[in-house]
Amino acid sequence: MHIRPSGVLVQDQNLLTMCYHYAGRERFNLPGGNLEPGEELTACLMREFAEELDLEIAVGELLLCAETVAGERHVLHLVFRVLPMAGTPCLNTAQTRAVRLQWLPLQMLAETSLYPGLAPELASRLSGQRPAGSIYLGRLQQEWFT
Repeated sequence: MHIRPSGVLVQDQNLLTMCYHYAGRERFNLPGGNLEPGEELTACLMREFAEELDLEIAVGELLLCAETVAGERHVLHLVFRVLPMAGTPCLNTAQTRAVRLQWLPLQMLAETSLYPGLAPELASRLSGQRPAGSIYLGRLQQEWFT
Protein backbone atom coordinates (compact mmCIF):
# COMPACT_ATOMS: atom_id res chain seq x y z
CA MET A 1 0.00 0.00 0.00
CA HIS A 2 1.20 3.50 -0.88
CA ILE A 3 0.62 6.38 1.51
CA ARG A 4 -0.15 9.80 0.04
CA PRO A 5 -0.54 12.84 2.29
CA SER A 6 -2.16 15.84 0.64
CA GLY A 7 -2.94 19.37 1.71
CA VAL A 8 -6.06 21.52 1.75
CA LEU A 9 -5.13 25.17 1.35
CA VAL A 10 -8.11 27.54 1.25
CA GLN A 11 -7.84 31.25 0.60
CA ASP A 12 -10.76 33.61 -0.07
CA GLN A 13 -13.19 30.65 -0.34
CA ASN A 14 -11.03 28.96 -3.01
CA LEU A 15 -9.18 25.64 -2.79
CA LEU A 16 -5.67 25.31 -4.23
CA THR A 17 -5.42 22.39 -6.68
CA MET A 18 -3.07 21.19 -9.37
CA CYS A 19 -4.61 20.55 -12.79
CA TYR A 20 -3.56 17.48 -14.79
CA HIS A 21 -4.59 16.30 -18.25
CA TYR A 22 -5.30 12.58 -18.53
CA ALA A 23 -6.72 11.01 -21.69
CA GLY A 24 -7.85 14.42 -22.91
CA ARG A 25 -9.67 15.25 -19.67
CA GLU A 26 -8.87 17.55 -16.80
CA ARG A 27 -8.52 16.36 -13.23
CA PHE A 28 -7.69 18.44 -10.19
CA ASN A 29 -5.44 17.00 -7.50
CA LEU A 30 -4.95 18.13 -3.97
CA PRO A 31 -1.25 19.01 -3.69
CA GLY A 32 0.77 16.28 -2.04
CA GLY A 33 2.72 13.18 -2.88
CA ASN A 34 4.11 9.84 -1.86
CA LEU A 35 6.24 9.19 1.19
CA GLU A 36 9.94 8.54 0.75
CA PRO A 37 11.46 5.72 2.85
CA GLY A 38 11.63 6.74 6.51
CA GLU A 39 9.83 10.05 5.93
CA GLU A 40 7.15 11.34 8.31
CA LEU A 41 3.76 12.39 6.91
CA THR A 42 4.09 16.06 7.74
CA ALA A 43 7.67 16.22 6.44
CA CYS A 44 6.52 14.65 3.16
CA LEU A 45 3.73 17.17 2.78
CA MET A 46 6.02 20.11 3.51
CA ARG A 47 8.59 18.75 1.02
CA GLU A 48 6.00 18.25 -1.72
CA PHE A 49 4.60 21.77 -1.33
CA ALA A 50 8.13 23.22 -1.39
CA GLU A 51 9.25 21.17 -4.42
CA GLU A 52 6.14 21.43 -6.57
CA LEU A 53 4.69 24.79 -5.50
CA ASP A 54 7.61 26.76 -4.02
CA LEU A 55 5.52 27.23 -0.89
CA GLU A 56 6.48 26.79 2.74
CA ILE A 57 3.54 25.47 4.77
CA ALA A 58 2.52 24.53 8.27
CA VAL A 59 0.58 21.28 8.51
CA GLY A 60 -2.60 21.39 10.56
CA GLU A 61 -5.33 18.93 11.45
CA LEU A 62 -6.05 15.69 9.66
CA LEU A 63 -9.37 16.30 7.87
CA LEU A 64 -10.09 13.06 6.03
CA CYS A 65 -8.58 9.75 5.06
CA ALA A 66 -9.68 7.30 2.40
CA GLU A 67 -8.40 4.56 0.10
CA THR A 68 -8.28 4.22 -3.67
CA VAL A 69 -7.43 1.16 -5.73
CA ALA A 70 -6.47 1.16 -9.41
CA GLY A 71 -5.24 -2.16 -10.69
CA GLU A 72 -2.41 -3.18 -8.37
CA ARG A 73 -1.99 0.32 -6.89
CA HIS A 74 -3.64 0.65 -3.48
CA VAL A 75 -3.28 4.12 -1.92
CA LEU A 76 -4.14 5.43 1.53
CA HIS A 77 -4.88 9.16 1.27
CA LEU A 78 -4.41 11.36 4.33
CA VAL A 79 -5.79 14.86 3.80
CA PHE A 80 -4.51 17.61 6.09
CA ARG A 81 -5.41 21.26 6.43
CA VAL A 82 -2.33 23.38 5.60
CA LEU A 83 -1.49 27.03 6.09
CA PRO A 84 0.92 29.08 3.95
CA MET A 85 3.94 30.32 5.86
CA ALA A 86 6.20 31.76 3.15
CA GLY A 87 6.06 32.13 -0.62
CA THR A 88 3.35 32.31 -3.22
CA PRO A 89 2.13 29.12 -4.93
CA CYS A 90 3.96 28.75 -8.23
CA LEU A 91 3.99 25.54 -10.27
CA ASN A 92 7.47 24.00 -10.67
CA THR A 93 7.09 21.99 -13.88
CA ALA A 94 10.44 20.28 -13.28
CA GLN A 95 8.89 18.53 -10.25
CA THR A 96 5.38 17.67 -11.49
CA ARG A 97 3.35 16.70 -14.56
CA ALA A 98 0.63 19.17 -13.57
CA VAL A 99 -0.14 21.70 -16.31
CA ARG A 100 -1.26 24.54 -14.03
CA LEU A 101 -2.41 25.57 -10.58
CA GLN A 102 -6.12 26.16 -10.17
CA TRP A 103 -7.95 27.89 -7.33
CA LEU A 104 -11.34 26.17 -7.26
CA PRO A 105 -14.26 28.03 -5.69
CA LEU A 106 -15.50 26.03 -2.71
CA GLN A 107 -19.09 26.27 -3.97
CA MET A 108 -18.04 24.32 -7.11
CA LEU A 109 -15.97 21.71 -5.28
CA ALA A 110 -18.66 19.03 -4.89
CA GLU A 111 -19.02 18.74 -8.70
CA THR A 112 -15.28 18.78 -9.46
CA SER A 113 -13.23 15.83 -10.72
CA LEU A 114 -10.84 15.72 -7.76
CA TYR A 115 -8.10 13.29 -6.79
CA PRO A 116 -8.56 11.74 -4.40
CA GLY A 117 -12.29 11.47 -5.16
CA LEU A 118 -13.60 12.97 -1.96
CA ALA A 119 -14.85 16.30 -3.32
CA PRO A 120 -18.44 16.09 -1.95
CA GLU A 121 -17.27 15.12 1.55
CA LEU A 122 -14.50 17.73 1.56
CA ALA A 123 -16.91 20.44 0.35
CA SER A 124 -19.34 19.54 3.11
CA ARG A 125 -16.67 19.65 5.81
CA LEU A 126 -15.10 22.90 4.59
CA SER A 127 -18.48 24.63 4.45
CA GLY A 128 -19.24 23.58 8.03
CA GLN A 129 -22.32 21.58 6.96
CA ARG A 130 -20.93 18.33 8.32
CA PRO A 131 -19.75 18.32 11.91
CA ALA A 132 -16.46 16.74 12.83
CA GLY A 133 -16.79 13.02 13.27
CA SER A 134 -15.31 10.02 11.61
CA ILE A 135 -12.65 11.07 9.16
CA TYR A 136 -12.19 7.66 7.55
CA LEU A 137 -14.25 7.41 4.36
CA GLY A 138 -13.29 3.85 3.36
CA ARG A 139 -12.60 2.94 -0.25
CA LEU A 140 -13.55 5.67 -2.72
CA GLN A 141 -14.98 5.08 -6.15
CA GLN A 142 -12.32 6.97 -8.10
CA GLU A 143 -12.74 7.72 -11.78
CA TRP A 144 -9.52 6.83 -13.62
CA PHE A 145 -8.53 8.30 -16.98
CA THR A 146 -6.28 6.09 -19.06
